[in-house]
Amino acid sequence: LLLLLAKLSCSTHPVYLWRDAASNEQLTCQRCPPGTFVKHHCTREQPTRCEPCPDLHYTQYWNYLEKCRYCNVICGERQVEVQQCNSTHNRVCQCQEGYYSETEFCVRHSKCPPGFGVEKLGTPFENTQCSACPHGFFSSSTSSTKPCQPHQDCEQQGKVVNVEGNQYHDTLCTSCGQERSNGTQGPAPGDEDCEQAMIDFVAYQNIPIKKLKRLQQILEHPSRKQAPRTRAAMQEKFRAFLTHLREGHPVTQELLVALRTAKLHSIEEQVRRRFLL
Repeated sequence: LLLLLAKLSCSTHPVYLWRDAASNEQLTCQRCPPGTFVKHHCTREQPTRCEPCPDLHYTQYWNYLEKCRYCNVICGERQVEVQQCNSTHNRVCQCQEGYYSETEFCVRHSKCPPGFGVEKLGTPFENTQCSACPHGFFSSSTSSTKPCQPHQDCEQQGKVVNVEGNQYHDTLCTSCGQERSNGTQGPAPGDEDCEQAMIDFVAYQNIPIKKLKRLQQILEHPSRKQAPRTRAAMQEKFRAFLTHLREGHPVTQELLVALRTAKLHSIEEQVRRRFLL
């Protein structure tokens, strides 16, 4: 046994034990390198004879196989080939971009909802990891790639805060009314900056969803049936609607009338005081 171990340790190639059929003698044969297989086992007179693997077959390790393994991996639906079959490796497949492996199927990466950002991007092997946006950060979209973004700093832009940011939307800045606060004549209430500031201010008020829907229905001609949405989604949609409406004509008076009709009197009063209407 000690002699055998010494013989094995001195060998420059990996070896295996083989019993010769003719002599019934146990021999120490050299293994075949990756990409080849054993054509003939060694004898007392001849070393192991190795031959290359045929096409679509492989051996990955030093071996004493009498035939190469078949490349049996076939890329499935939503998979891509990342390594071709060759003499030393089987074909390797993985999920295509935007998908990850889940119980042998490629499943689309999850998208983080508004208010949540991507903490760790999805890979072919793991799903997207989302986390709620912390204080000072926001995410207003549904995405599988975007992290939470920091709120903008109005002071750095020489503006004032019109709407405080939260986890669902950015801080909204405006220059409307700054000149008035210094005792000089500022922008007219109907100008673009002030009107957009008013739209932003109204859209992001803490209005109940039913009232918010009612407010939009009053402004739409004719009104359309709306799918159920979260408050954050409704606010974004309402803001986009008002911004689009403003492109056709000034909406200041129309919005004030709609607030009164929807019985949102406190918000109407806040708008009048804030924008000196």
